[in-house]
Amino acid sequence: RQVEQEYGTIMFFVHLKSDEGTRRDGEKLAIFGPKRGRRGAELKVMAAIESRLPGHLTEDMQEHISDSEDWGTDVRRLKMDEMSWALGKKGATRKKLARASNCIVEYVGSVVHMSGTKRERTLAGEYLKWIMDQLVGHVEVDTEIRDDVAVLHIPQDCVGYVTGLKRATLSRIEEEWGAFMLFMDRKEDTHRQKEKAKLAIFGTRKNRRGAELKVMSTVEGKCPKYFTTGIHEGEERGEWGTDIYRFRGEELSYALGKEGMTKRKLAKAADCILEYVGDYAFCSGTRSERGRGMRYLKWLLRQRSGPVRVEDLGLSKRMTDVAEVQIPKETIPEVMGPKGSGLRSIEEQTATFLFMAFDRGGAEVLVICGADATNRSSAEHAVRAVVNDVER
Repeated sequence: RQVEQEYGTIMFFVHLKSDEGTRRDGEKLAIFGPKRGRRGAELKVMAAIESRLPGHLTEDMQEHISDSEDWGTDVRRLKMDEMSWALGKKGATRKKLARASNCIVEYVGSVVHMSGTKRERTLAGEYLKWIMDQLVGHVEVDTEIRDDVAVLHIPQDCVGYVTGLKRATLSRIEEEWGAFMLFMDRKEDTHRQKEKAKLAIFGTRKNRRGAELKVMSTVEGKCPKYFTTGIHEGEERGEWGTDIYRFRGEELSYALGKEGMTKRKLAKAADCILEYVGDYAFCSGTRSERGRGMRYLKWLLRQRSGPVRVEDLGLSKRMTDVAEVQIPKETIPEVMGPKGSGLRSIEEQTATFLFMAFDRGGAEVLVICGADATNRSSAEHAVRAVVNDVER
């Protein structure tokens, strides 16, 4: 079940009519699902078998680099003493390699299988090589010629703070965003003190941008104004980019919420990257993603100054990510819950952003915001369920 859930597949053992009357040395496992999911589940099952019967699948397995541009599997052998380093604590290193390269990466015994397109396999192989190279020294990569990397220059006195004890902070950011990060040092610089360290962030565009902003936020907490000096709020015109909003007064703490819960809620509902760097909110993604993120943030901040009116939200028919739901007045306290806990619970379960507002007639309506129509529908159903319980 765990493998099915991870790779979105259905698996069960089958007995084929053609097998009747023949001697069987094992059972046949059928794996159903999309190609990528089937391959990931297949490799995960192979890894489980190899763990139980060492050498059963890998004894005669040869290294192989597929020449297929569309789909294939590259196979590489590792030494047993390299495995713990390549796997990481609870598989963390393997997982970040897979997410950063968007490639299926599984270890069957000491054999690494990398499945995906040619580019995905190439990236996964390069990232794995760099991780193994760290065992013997610094890693040098020409970031100028790559399109899978973002580079940040970090003040030397912030490097330890950004890295954390035993690399805990960087690892947490990598896990959150599915990125792969390395501090890059040229050999000629290792014996002299530099003012800044070069941090390379590898991954898909969205993942590396999220990790980049998280690192910027971390540095800004240690060295205020380092990244935000000269920054101005505004919107980018391109299809992909970053819009910036400057917080005023106590807006930042309100928009952050307890342990960052409010910020994460807005980002999930809008399906955008939202990070606070100093006194600025950075909202990254496509034009539609950024539009939702900035709207939700500003609608949230409106609630600080009192009741919100629907007519002040600037809603239009083009905003397909917003729904208004009429709720019987006597059920509103139950829907809201103590200190809004009822709405917060529904938001968390459905990845939506909910708040009450007054319509033109003065009646309170529930505004449901979310990029995903299924999530908005789930939120509405959850609210209706509470209303029905109250009215019984």
